[in-house]
Amino acid sequence: MLTIAGVRHYLLTIIDYFSRYVLAWGVVIKTVTHREVQDLLTLAYISEGIEQHEQKSILRTYQGTPNRAGRTRKLIKELEMILSPGRACRPTDNSCQERWYQTVKQEEIYCYPTYPSVERARSSLAHYIEYYNEKRPHQALLNYNPGQVITCKTKANCSTSKWYKLSKNKEERLTGLRLRKMIMADSN
Repeated sequence: MLTIAGVRHYLLTIIDYFSRYVLAWGVVIKTVTHREVQDLLTLAYISEGIEQHEQKSILRTYQGTPNRAGRTRKLIKELEMILSPGRACRPTDNSCQERWYQTVKQEEIYCYPTYPSVERARSSLAHYIEYYNEKRPHQALLNYNPGQVITCKTKANCSTSKWYKLSKNKEERLTGLRLRKMIMADSN
């Protein structure tokens, strides 16, 4: 939640769970409806070329009304995505999203008690999201930024599907090694 000219607004985002890359985002006034969710889904789908992916994308959401609306579910089905709603009162089900909102609030939103206008808020958030995606290192990504990781992930020779099948401890060790190799190979 952020305040623009004294009015409460909401920041909506779609994030790639593996790379933590913010795929699409929007600012919504007062309340979130299925229209805003559908617009954001369509934006992410088109801008990231999701239709070209071999595997169906899994959309992890909260169980809020806009996410469960019939029109939203229909759009998700048309976009050939798989809907995976988180459990009620389980913030760990959406831990990447929760961490993203904690970070953006601490590093951007709380710096402004209130943004003077919607245009200024969008501009400021756009700059921050570009910084977050392309320059800000992430400890979970071995101090690489999401832009480096998603670039490598989308290449044919950087398959990550095996990583998710590993146990958590092995996944952390092997993900780090493979991620480092993928990015080093990409930079050569």
